[in-house]
Amino acid sequence: MSLARQIARNYFAYSNRSELPQIASLFSENCTYYSVNLGFFIGKADVIAMQREFHGQYESVAWTIDHIAEVKPNIIEIEFSFKGVLPDGEEQNRQGSEHILIYDGLIQHVAVGL
Repeated sequence: MSLARQIARNYFAYSNRSELPQIASLFSENCTYYSVNLGFFIGKADVIAMQREFHGQYESVAWTIDHIAEVKPNIIEIEFSFKGVLPDGEEQNRQGSEHILIYDGLIQHVAVGL
């Protein structure tokens, strides 16, 4: 398994456990993040603040990797399923795609929903 693929898998594993310090350890300081639903975030502090807010909305979160491929060296494409449980017990389910760009062993960019 390539390092880029392992980093992407670790990112999903840490996200499933809402382990924000471990998530942060995977991102470069000048990373960027784009989500069709959430918009643009620039820099690790901004990305992790968004992650903290997102995870804080749910009692539990679970992402399943339905398909993963290294489409080019250090560019990982993931198709995923998401299930989140809100504090009132309502479940949210959706599927999507995510591209993760790895540079120098860290996540440099994430694009969700493209």
